[in-house]
Amino acid sequence: MRNFNGLLFALFILFFLSACVSSKVYRAELSAREQCEAREQILVQEVLDRRKETTDLIKQAGELNRNLGSQDAEIRNLKIELTSRTQQMGESSTRLVSEKADLEREVAALTALIERRDATVQSISSAQKNRQSVLTDLKTALSRAYTGTAGMAVDIQDDAVVLTLPDAVLFDKNGVAISAAGRNLLQPLAGILSNRPELDAEILAFTDNALPKGIKNAGDTWDWSLLRAANVVRLLIREFNINANQLTPVGKGEFYPLSSNETADGRLKNRRTAVVIHPSLPKVPRVE
Repeated sequence: MRNFNGLLFALFILFFLSACVSSKVYRAELSAREQCEAREQILVQEVLDRRKETTDLIKQAGELNRNLGSQDAEIRNLKIELTSRTQQMGESSTRLVSEKADLEREVAALTALIERRDATVQSISSAQKNRQSVLTDLKTALSRAYTGTAGMAVDIQDDAVVLTLPDAVLFDKNGVAISAAGRNLLQPLAGILSNRPELDAEILAFTDNALPKGIKNAGDTWDWSLLRAANVVRLLIREFNINANQLTPVGKGEFYPLSSNETADGRLKNRRTAVVIHPSLPKVPRVE
C-alpha cells in the first residue's frame, strides 16, 4: 500500500512538473510567435514602404527620362543652331576679311594720294615762297637803285615788279621825246636789265585824253602812248645796249585813267609810264 501511494505521489509530481514545463514552453512560444508577428508586420510595412518608394522612383525615373528626352532634343536643336551660326560666322568672317582687305587697300591708296598731295602742296608752297623771294629781291634792287628819286614807285603785282616813273621827268614838254633828265632816270633800270638778261620788261605808256598838237604820226591817244613807250625802248637799246628781246613797248592810251581828265592835275596823273618787269620765276607744280 505504501508502495502504491508512493507511486501515485511520484506520478503526481511527474504530472505537475510536466504541466509546469508545458506552460512555460507555451508562454515562451507564444511570446516568440507574437514577436514574429510583430516583426512580420514591421517587415510587411517596410516592404510596402519600399514598394511605394520604388513606385515613386519609377515615376521620377520616367519624369527624368522624359526630361532627358526633351533636353536631348533641345541639345540637338542647339547643335544645329550652333552649326548654322558657326557657318554664318565663318561666312561673315570671310566677308569681313575681304571687306577689311578692300578697306586697307583703299586706305593705302588714299594715304599714298594724300602723301602725294602733301608733297605737291609743299612743293607749291616752296615754289611760291621762292617766287615771292625773287620778286621781293627784284623790288628791293629797284628801290635801292632809285633811292631818293621823287615821284617813282615800286610795287609787286601778281608775278611782276612794276616800276612807275614820273612823267614830268621822263619826257620833254611835248610828252613824246625822252628828256635829258629822263635818260638819267632810265639809267638805274638799264643797269638792272643789263646785269640780269633773263628779265623781260614791258614798257606801258598811259596818256590823258588831250592829244598834243604837232605830234606827227599820232592820230589818237593810242598812237601817242605807243610813241612814248617806243621812245623809252629805243633809248634803252641805243643808249644802254639793252637786248631788244628783253623789251616790249605797249601803248595804253587814255583808257586807264587814275584821275579825272577835267583838270590839269588829273591829266598829269594819268600821263605815266609803268615798267612791268617779269623775272624768271620757279614753276609752281600742278595739282593732280
